[in-house]
Amino acid sequence: MSDDGDQSGEALQRAGDWLKQYYQYPTLALVLAFMFWVRAKSWEAFTRGGEVFFSGNDAWYHYRMVQYTVGHWPATMPFDPWTGFPFGTSVGQFGTLFDQLIATAALIVGLGSPSEKTVALSVLFAPPVFGTLITIPTYFIGKRLSGRLGGVIAAVVLGLLPGLFLSRSLVGSADHNIAEPLFMSLAVLAMMVALSVAERERPVWEQVAEREFAALRKPLGWSVLAGIATALYLYVWPPGVLLVGIFGVFFVVQLSSDYYNDTSPDHVAFVGAVSMTTTGLLALLPFGVTSFSASQPGPLQPLFAFAVAFGAAFMAWLARQWDTKNLDTALYPVTVGGVILAGAGVVAVAIPSLFSMVQSNLLRFVGFSAGAAQRTISEAQPFLAQASRYGISDFAVIFLDYGLTFFIAVFAGAWLLWRPTLRSRNLRRVGFVAASALVVLVMLAFPGLMQGVGEFVGVQSQLIGVAIVGLIIAVSAIMDDRPAEHLLIVVWGVFLTSAAFTQVRFNYYLAVPVAVLSGFAAVELLRMVGTGASAAQRLEDVDASQVFAVALVVLVLIVPLAVPFTFQSTQYGNISSSTAVDTGNTGPSSSVLAWDSMLDWMNENTPAEGNFNNAGNADQLDYYGTYGKTDDFQYPNGSYGVMSWWDYGHWITVEGERIPNANPFQQGATTAANYLLSQNETVANNILQELGSPGEETRYVAVDWQMASLNAKFSAPTVFANNVSAYDFYSPLYVLNSQNQVQQQVQLRSQAYYESMMVRLYRYHGSRVEATGTTVLDWDRNIALSDGGYLRVYQPSGENDSVTKSFETRAAAKAFVANDTTSQGQPTSQIGGLGGTPVEDVNALQHYRLVGTSEASVSFQQILRGSQFRNLPSAVKLFERVPGATVHGTGPANTTVTASVTLEATTYQGNQLIGNQTTYTQQVRTGPDGEFTMTLPYSTTGYDNWGPQNGHTNVSVRASGPYTFSTPAVVNDSAFTVTYNATAHVSEAAVIGETESAVAVELTKEVLDVPGGAQNDSETNTTNDTNTSSLVSPSTLDAVETDGDASTTTAVASVDTTAFVARPV
Repeated sequence: MSDDGDQSGEALQRAGDWLKQYYQYPTLALVLAFMFWVRAKSWEAFTRGGEVFFSGNDAWYHYRMVQYTVGHWPATMPFDPWTGFPFGTSVGQFGTLFDQLIATAALIVGLGSPSEKTVALSVLFAPPVFGTLITIPTYFIGKRLSGRLGGVIAAVVLGLLPGLFLSRSLVGSADHNIAEPLFMSLAVLAMMVALSVAERERPVWEQVAEREFAALRKPLGWSVLAGIATALYLYVWPPGVLLVGIFGVFFVVQLSSDYYNDTSPDHVAFVGAVSMTTTGLLALLPFGVTSFSASQPGPLQPLFAFAVAFGAAFMAWLARQWDTKNLDTALYPVTVGGVILAGAGVVAVAIPSLFSMVQSNLLRFVGFSAGAAQRTISEAQPFLAQASRYGISDFAVIFLDYGLTFFIAVFAGAWLLWRPTLRSRNLRRVGFVAASALVVLVMLAFPGLMQGVGEFVGVQSQLIGVAIVGLIIAVSAIMDDRPAEHLLIVVWGVFLTSAAFTQVRFNYYLAVPVAVLSGFAAVELLRMVGTGASAAQRLEDVDASQVFAVALVVLVLIVPLAVPFTFQSTQYGNISSSTAVDTGNTGPSSSVLAWDSMLDWMNENTPAEGNFNNAGNADQLDYYGTYGKTDDFQYPNGSYGVMSWWDYGHWITVEGERIPNANPFQQGATTAANYLLSQNETVANNILQELGSPGEETRYVAVDWQMASLNAKFSAPTVFANNVSAYDFYSPLYVLNSQNQVQQQVQLRSQAYYESMMVRLYRYHGSRVEATGTTVLDWDRNIALSDGGYLRVYQPSGENDSVTKSFETRAAAKAFVANDTTSQGQPTSQIGGLGGTPVEDVNALQHYRLVGTSEASVSFQQILRGSQFRNLPSAVKLFERVPGATVHGTGPANTTVTASVTLEATTYQGNQLIGNQTTYTQQVRTGPDGEFTMTLPYSTTGYDNWGPQNGHTNVSVRASGPYTFSTPAVVNDSAFTVTYNATAHVSEAAVIGETESAVAVELTKEVLDVPGGAQNDSETNTTNDTNTSSLVSPSTLDAVETDGDASTTTAVASVDTTAFVARPV
C-alpha cells in the first residue's frame, strides 16, 4: 500500500512539476477551444432549407470571390462585371490572400471538387478559425513583453473580450476584417523578434560591405521574415499600408533614441532596411493598378515600403556623418524631423495627388473624425459617436467593448514608455513626464479648450490633440533608452488607438494590443508585490499582499468581461454589457432573410443577364467568368442593371445573380442617391439613361421598408445626393411641456419626402395619392439649426391645447395655413406630413410597376384608437421599368379622368399575407375636344404569354380585372347626377412595348341620381369600394425597428401620431 501511495505521490509531483514548467500549453489549449466554441456555436442558425446565409454585406461578396478561386485556384477574380452596372468593378480588398486561404481549405475539405454548399460552409466557419488563431501571436507578443504569464493573461483577456473583435470573428461574419489583425499581429511579432536579435547581434554596415553573412545570418533571416509577414498582411488587405507607416514612425523615433543615447543606429536600421525592402519587393507582385491607390495593390504599397527602408539606411548614414563632424547629438532628431518635413514638402509640390491621397487617408485612419459619407456607414463612424446615439457616457461606450482592459492598457502603455525615465530619477526628465501627463489630462478633462484652440488657428482640434500627444511620445521615447520592441508596442498601440477612435471598425485591431498590455500590467503588479511571473511558489510562501494582488488582477481584468454590467441610458432606459458567451448567440440578419425570397423570385422570374428582350446573349456573360480590367465594361445587348441603395448590392449580385448599379464599395452611391430622391419621374429616368451607352439599361428597381423609413435608411441617400440635405425631406417637431422639456418628438415630413422615388414606389407602388387631410399641425416657432434646417417647437398654453387643429374641409385647412404666421422666414403650420399622409397630391408614375414582393412582411404593433392595423406590408418590393401602354380615350371636355385597377400579389405558400391587394390610380385632364392620353404601367391580360423564356418578366403582382375609367360625378343642366365611365383591358404586350397598338377607350354617360319625378330606365347606383393594401405600408412605417427575428421585422411606434388630440376650429 505504501509503495502505491509513494508512486501516486511521485506521479502527482511530476504532474505538478510539469504543470509549473508548461502550464501555458494546457491554458492556451483551453483558451483556443473556448474561443472557437463561442464563435462557432450558432452555426446552425445560418443554415436554412439547405441554404447557407451570412451576416452583413461583405461576406456575400467574399463568398463569390472564394467560389471563383475554387474554380480557378490559386487565381482570384481580376475584374467583375456582375456589380457596378454599367461599368463593372475591380476591388483590391476582395479576392485577396484571405479568399485564397478559404478556397484552399474548401478544396481540401471537398477533396479537390467541393460542392457549392461545402464552399459556403468553409466561408461560414472561416471567421471563427481566424479569430481563434489570433490568440497565438497575441500570446507570443505578450510573452516577449512580460514573460509566459503575461502571454497567458493576454490570451485569456483576448478570449473574453465581447466587443467588435468578437463580433467580427463570429460564424457567418466572413470578412477580411478578422484576418487583418491576425496577419498584422504576426508582422508585429516578427518585427519584435528581428529587433531583439539585431540588438543582441549588433549588425553594422561594415559587415554588410564585407559580406560577413555568417555573422549576419540571424538578424538577416529574422528581418527578411518580418518583411515577408508585413507583405502577407498587405496581401490580405492592401490599405494595410498603414502598418508600413507605423513601422516608419517607429524607426524614426527608435533610431533617433539610439543615437541620442550613444547607441549605434546601425543595428535597428539594418532591420528596417532589410525588412521593408523585402516587403517592397513582394508588394510588387500583386500590382493591380498603375495609379496611387490605398485600396488596391499598386505603386503606393511598394513605394511606401522602399521609402521606409531608404529612410532607415539614411538615418544610419546621417548618424555617421554626425559623428565625423562631432555635432551635438541633441540636434540629430531635430534634423531628422526637418528632413522629413522637407521631403513631405517636395512631394506636395512635385506629386500633389500622392500627397493629397496620403494626407486624406491618414486623416481618415487616425484623424479622430469622420466625413458625412463615412457616418452613414456604421463601421466607419467614430467610436465614441455611440455615446450620443445610445444616450450613454464615453466611459460606458469603451466599457461595453473592453471592460476595464482598455484603461488598464493605456496606463500600461504609459508605464512601458516612461518606466526608464522614472527609474532614472532624473528630476528634469521626471518633471517632463509629470508635465506631459498633466497636459494630456487637461486635454481630456476640458475638450472645449482644445476646440477653442483649433478654431483660433483654423485646424481641427482633434488633429492638434494628436500632434501634441505624438510630440510627447516622441520626446519621451528619444530621451531615454529601452528595448526597441517595447517602443514598437507603444507606437503600434498609439496608432491603433487613434484608428479605433476615428473609425469604430478598427477596434478589431485594437483588441490585440489591449490584451497584450493588460497582461503586461498584471505581471508588473504581481512583480511589484513580489509574486514574480513564474507562479511556481509554494502556497505557504504567499503573503496577504500577494493574495490581494492576484485577487485585484482577477477583479479588474476578468470580472468586468465575465459579468454583465448595466449603464443608464437617456435613450433606451438601461443598456447592459454582454459577455463573450452572450455575444456568440447570433444568426443572419432579418434583412437578408427578407431579401432572400424576393431575390430568389427575381432570379427565377426575370430574364437572365444578356437575354432581356430575348437578346440571346446570356452565354456572353458567364457568372464566374474571367474578364480583363477596364474602366468601362462593354456589356452585351440584353444586359441590364438593378437599381437599389448600395447596402444591398452584394445581395443582388450573389443571391439574385443580377447586376446592381450600386454596391457596398460605394460604387454608384451618388447616382443611386440622386435617383432614389428624385422628385420627378422624368428626371429619375434621365439619371438611369445617362449612366451607360445605348442598350445598357437599368430595368428594375428594388426597395425595402427601410429605404422609406426615417428611422432606418431614408436619410442615408441624403448624404450622398447632390445639392440636398435631410432637412429638405423632414424636420423635427418638438412638443414641450410647461417645464420646457421635450414631451413628444415627431419627424415632420415635407412634400419632397412623398415625392421621392423610393417613397412613391414602396409606399404607393407608383399610384397617385390624393392629399385629403383636414388636420393642421400648428407650432409656435422655428429654431435655425447649425447644420441647416429648422427645429419646429410647440408649447401648449393650456391643458386642452394641442399642436393639431381639425377643420371640416381641406379648403378651410389650407386657408388657415396660408394666413398663419411665419418664424425665421419659415411657416409655422402644415397640413399632413405625418406617416403616409402627403402634404399635397402625389402624381402617379407612368413607367414603373410592381412585379414581385418578398415572402417576409413587416408586422406592426400600432394601436390606433383601440384597433390594430390589419394589413402586413411586404418587406421588399421589386419594380420593373416599362415603356407602358398608351391609352387614347374620349370623354367630356375639360374634366378629370381617373384610371384605376386592383392588383393582387401572389400569396406565398406557408406565409399567408393578410389582404394582399392594392389599387393603382392615375389621373389626366381631357382637352377641349374631350380627348385624353394616358401611359399605364400595369397590364391586365396576357401574363402567360411573356416571361423569362422570351426575355421578359413573369409578373406575380397581377390585375384582378380590367381598368376602370371614370370622371367625377356632376349635376347636369337637367339636375341629373351623372358620371362618365368605361372599362378596358391592357395587354402585357402593350405594357412591355411588344406592340405599338394603343388601347382605345370611350367613356359613356351613367346617371347616378335622378331628380324627383323624373324617370330614367338606365338609372344605376354604384359604389366604389377601396381596397387597402398589404403591399402599402401603414402610416407608422417610420417607427419600425428590427427585433432580430430571422423572418420578420417588428415595429413598435416610437411616436403615436394619433395621440395629438385634435381640437375643432
